[in-house]
Amino acid sequence: MVICDLEEQLGDDGYYKGVPALIAEIISETSRSKDMVTKLDLYMACGVREYWIVNPLNAEVTVYEFKEQAISNSITYKKQGIAKSYLFEGLAVDVASLF
Repeated sequence: MVICDLEEQLGDDGYYKGVPALIAEIISETSRSKDMVTKLDLYMACGVREYWIVNPLNAEVTVYEFKEQAISNSITYKKQGIAKSYLFEGLAVDVASLF
């Protein structure tokens, strides 16, 4: 986990209290439906702005952008592509390098 705004969002109890702008999940066969449906809905409803699902089973990355608690954009990058963030300019990952 990488938290870039930790000091601003850390509660008195030591737990992170903020809403991440971007979440990336690496799915497995056992967590596939939870990550692709349940967590997608939860993150969208909670105010997360971008969600990346890294799928080693299909060697692909799907990037979702959320606005007003709905999917505003999404794209799936295959192994030969470069996955790019909607939110963070310059954030790009060579999908082949992940697998």
